[in-house]
This record gives sequence, C-alpha cells and structure tokens, in this order.
Amino acid sequence: MDTKKRNFLTTLIPLAIGMPLFPRLGFANAQMPTPPMPAQQNPGPPIRSPFPPDAPKVNPKDILKQNQKQIHDDVEKLYELASELKDEVEKTDATNTLSLPLIQKAEQIEKLAKQVKNLTRGS
Repeated sequence: MDTKKRNFLTTLIPLAIGMPLFPRLGFANAQMPTPPMPAQQNPGPPIRSPFPPDAPKVNPKDILKQNQKQIHDDVEKLYELASELKDEVEKTDATNTLSLPLIQKAEQIEKLAKQVKNLTRGS
C-alpha cells in the first residue's frame, strides 16, 4: 500500500470512530443553541375530587365483608358450573366434536374464576 494512503487512513479512521462519541460527551450541545423554553400555560381551574369533603368515610372492613360474601357466592356458582360442565363432558363424545354450549360454559367458568381471583387480591 502506498505510504500516502496509509497515512491518510491512519488519521481518518480514529476520527471516523470518535465522531459518534462527541454527542454523548456533550460537544454537540456546545455548538447548537438551546431551544427557547415554552411559556407555561395556565393550568385552568383546580381539579375537584368526585367525593365531597363532607362525604361519609367508607369503612374498609365493610368492603372486605362485602367482598367475602361476593367471593362465597361466586365460588358456589363456580362449583355448580364446573359440575354441569363435567356432566356435559361425560355425555359428549369429545373425539369427534366439541359442542358450542360446552365451550361457552368453560368460558363462563374461566370468567368467574378470574373475577374470584381479582376479588381475593383486593383489586
């Protein structure tokens, strides 16, 4: 290789490698002017709470009792649906086709189980 080409490449390669690092080091910000800050907008009226300040406080124990009753009722319904699904599966020959009511009942059980799970988590 020609010595002029070699010298040119040995000076050019470090510059080409180092150029992408300059913006990370903050050199790009020194050359570019900073954009003007936007004027602050008037936030408008204050956001009001949906609950008035004199509203009665809700007792967390009451909510937990209500959730427990709901969970109990849902679990009973879940047990009933699961029993019906079991009976239907025993009657149906699943090797040929699955009936639409069978699938719908399974989806209903899944939805109810998810609801029970969310209630037990407290969400």
